[in-house]
Amino acid sequence: MADASSVELDHCRELALIHGSMFEFTSRFVQKTTLERLLALYALRQAICTIPDSAADDSVKWTRLKWWSEELIAEPGAPQRHPVLRALWTSGARAHLDNSLLLSMVGDALSEIDAPPDQDESTFFDRQAGLGATDIQLELALDDSDTDSQSLGFLGAATASFRFISSFQGYRCAGVTRLPLSMLAEHNVSVEQLKQESHKSTLIRIIEQLAGNALDWYSKGYGGLNADQPGPASTHLQLRLALENRRLKTIRRSATEFMESGRIFGPAAAWFAWRFLRKLR
Repeated sequence: MADASSVELDHCRELALIHGSMFEFTSRFVQKTTLERLLALYALRQAICTIPDSAADDSVKWTRLKWWSEELIAEPGAPQRHPVLRALWTSGARAHLDNSLLLSMVGDALSEIDAPPDQDESTFFDRQAGLGATDIQLELALDDSDTDSQSLGFLGAATASFRFISSFQGYRCAGVTRLPLSMLAEHNVSVEQLKQESHKSTLIRIIEQLAGNALDWYSKGYGGLNADQPGPASTHLQLRLALENRRLKTIRRSATEFMESGRIFGPAAAWFAWRFLRKLR
């Protein structure tokens, strides 16, 4: 199997290493061979899963996702494949990922196009659990590893909720349309009101509540991961989840700083990551 070309890897870096993102930070702690596989996987996820939130018409989004569904199951080693899929193949990651798992990304993205808000926190959990479970399964599959379905559901809900909460950083309010209707009723507020400066404190309380829920799901699911001699991709996944959990604790205590800043990971997070990985090894 040929090495991934610099052009393919550069394309993956451009897609996956978003400034200030979790993966940009965790990728610094991954060895080169594993990093190439993860770069290709995270770039593929970014290429597909951002389509529902793009500015294109729904018909265009569906067409793009249909193209990806066909591209994913085509001959992976063919030179005419998308650069990300070429990197997935040449890095060795594609050999661990079956078609049905890859197509789950497309299915998840389709379900997010013009999706109505969840009625309550239970349906919100179910949706987040499904979205996050795909990401976790993809990463575990690189080590031919897995986890039990119950833990997968809780961890999936926690990691997808972390991404959802992160979308509010800097008081970006596009995500308010996806808040559970029961939560809006609990705080006696509408979507339009949450977009206004006068209701900033209410939005902060809701974000803190969401962070608390995600922390609970994280604690219920983490024990299901196999922590005994994890493979390199599984080690990265555990680090990512631990850092998400750490950030969620800060948000639950006070979401104000999180909402007001474009905060990125600093020395304290690097020290935490180093100690966490040392303990795993």
